[in-house]
Amino acid sequence: MGLLDPGLLSRLSNLTLRSRRRGAGVRVGDRKSIRRGQSQEFADHRPYVAGDDLRFLDWHLYGRLDTLWVKLFEEEEDRVVQVLLDASASMEGEKLDYARKIAAALGFVALSGTDRVTVAALTDQLATYAPPRRGRGQTPALFQTLESVQPGGRTDLTKALAAYPRQRGAGIGLLFTDFLYDEDPETVIRRLLARGMELHAFQILSPVDIRPAVDGDLTLIDAETGEEMVVTVDDDVLDRFEKSVRAWCEVVASTCAKLGVGYSRVVTTMPVEDFVMRELRESGLVS
Repeated sequence: MGLLDPGLLSRLSNLTLRSRRRGAGVRVGDRKSIRRGQSQEFADHRPYVAGDDLRFLDWHLYGRLDTLWVKLFEEEEDRVVQVLLDASASMEGEKLDYARKIAAALGFVALSGTDRVTVAALTDQLATYAPPRRGRGQTPALFQTLESVQPGGRTDLTKALAAYPRQRGAGIGLLFTDFLYDEDPETVIRRLLARGMELHAFQILSPVDIRPAVDGDLTLIDAETGEEMVVTVDDDVLDRFEKSVRAWCEVVASTCAKLGVGYSRVVTTMPVEDFVMRELRESGLVS
């Protein structure tokens, strides 16, 4: 489990991934559903019928009434937590590494409960897909999948999502991307929301995305298209560049707010543990 420090894993095991709404999952879990089933919150009794699970017989009631009754519970069902990684060429390096670690942390939190976790790496196609796993014992497999994601190709999340399988039951989507591409963020977000998931978007940036430490005459090469641009960089150019990036980040944040989507912007210089244990707890995504 090289993605995360064992000490952090221990602290993460005390956290819960929070949902803002109640849904209908497909397996019994920890969150309240709209149906009755077999959770730990008692709801009612009914007479025993041959074939009922004997674990739910009320033996105290049998001792008083000499008849068999089955306990009914308010059903609490699991979710599928959908980890969606932008693996395009622009994410190569520290941004994808950081995204992997945050995804690993939140995936571990989900597996430590009763959630199922699926992973998809997106470029201009579905580059990687791991179907839902469940249980803490699946942590090594989850981490291995995240570590196996290789960056490359162009960003076309709308096209990639068209190949991403729909998941059954209530879901939380965790989208990790830099949002530094021409595609309208609202288009991507609406496509995800149309699948019925509750979404939290992570905009992951490196310091060079905000203000690169360069100057002079340079040839810039687009990591995804290979297009070249000759520029002369000075402090004034860098000031305007930084202002433009920050303005774009505000556009992304306001789009998420308008659509009711959780949003976190983080620079890769922030320690992963601080981001998860402090920032995400303050945001209410984990508790």
